[in-house]
Amino acid sequence: MTHNAQIETGPDTAAVRHAWERVERERVALVDLQFSDITGGVKALTIPATLLAGSMAHGYRFDGAALTGGMRQVELDLYLLPDPSTLVIGSRREDEPRRAKLYCSVRRRDGQPFAGDPRAVLERTLLAAATAGYDYRVGIELEYYLLRGDLAELALAPSRDAAGYFDVGEETIAGTRDEVLSTLHAMDVGVGGAHHETGPGQEELDLRWAGGIRMADQLMTVRQVIRSVAQRRGLRATFMPKPFPHAPGSGLHLFQRLARYPEGGDLLRSPESGDDLSAIGRYLIAGQLAHARAMSAVICPTVNSYKRLAAGHRAPRHATWARMSQASLIRVPAAAPGDDTDIELRLPDAMANPYLALAVTLACGLDGINRAEEPPGPLDESLVTYDDAELDRRGIPKLPATLGDALSAFIEDDVVRATLGDYIFEQLLTVKRAEWDDYRRYVSPWEHARYGDA
Repeated sequence: MTHNAQIETGPDTAAVRHAWERVERERVALVDLQFSDITGGVKALTIPATLLAGSMAHGYRFDGAALTGGMRQVELDLYLLPDPSTLVIGSRREDEPRRAKLYCSVRRRDGQPFAGDPRAVLERTLLAAATAGYDYRVGIELEYYLLRGDLAELALAPSRDAAGYFDVGEETIAGTRDEVLSTLHAMDVGVGGAHHETGPGQEELDLRWAGGIRMADQLMTVRQVIRSVAQRRGLRATFMPKPFPHAPGSGLHLFQRLARYPEGGDLLRSPESGDDLSAIGRYLIAGQLAHARAMSAVICPTVNSYKRLAAGHRAPRHATWARMSQASLIRVPAAAPGDDTDIELRLPDAMANPYLALAVTLACGLDGINRAEEPPGPLDESLVTYDDAELDRRGIPKLPATLGDALSAFIEDDVVRATLGDYIFEQLLTVKRAEWDDYRRYVSPWEHARYGDA
């Protein structure tokens, strides 16, 4: 059974029983019920393990105002419903109670999904895809920095680590990378490779293809594990898209696959097309290009996100696609015979809420498929690199330059709004407008240096 099928039927009794039996057998004392607020922060409510069986059957009541990304105005009596398939039991530690965690969906008192739950938004979008005959899978390349000391103190010297792309790196950095990988593997997270990235102290971790809900859950776990392992080793992990002005930014590249649901079969490849990319693949690309400006507010959700995009270095600034390019919004990597085709979206960063990011990305692709839109021709970089002036001359749409620009596009996009639903759309807009207003009022050290003696 695929995860899309589970969305239709809900957790089955056998899965609930299996999770409860594991908790009893491993003598778990505490269980963290985890969920996501609208901005992507991990929230948790800890209960004694003796309450887990009842919580899996009926949910556990909590104040749903925790979902609103810091804009708490009124208490909402809602219920956390644990997903038994997400159970992870922590390792034993001397003199500490054994604990486990599960990811939860949020339900109203009548058992229906709560409109402000990001996980429910992705569930709803995946169900729409499955109903239309599509199974959506995603692989991830996640980039981040490992630092020493306080971030503000390291503005000019990110790390003593002088290693480059795919180098082993110094012992502390390499050891942290190894522990992150082994810890996640032990937790049944679908990790692939991990390696040093181009920036000093910059790392990349790959996650293998999984269904949308599982991938979003895994991303929440991955960020927690990376931070905790780094802290134990005297380091600090940051997922900021652009932590340093003169070092490469960090992205979250999505490798998207689309298969027939429920029987399987790659829908993005068509040997008869001449370039292996099917009409459905081209339509999906067209949809994501068309909605890229509005999507940016969800998948590049911070002020800092647009400093990564403005800096270039393999980060997109225009809504282009290609097969051979380091700076396009969308890339179609070469696929070996027998492998499924990927459509790589290079815009997102790890500050995004993974549930909302995957939901909006999929919905915009489906909109292109439904409209049977053809994308413009690919701009492949081989001997020629397309600079901003050439892209402007060709009339290629620019991506937003700031969070404010992205919010303006966000407001105007009916597909993005319908995907999120009015509740989350309005909450996210309120939170992000407040963030943008705070930033615009802030006077930075750069301004003091530039204008202080003018």
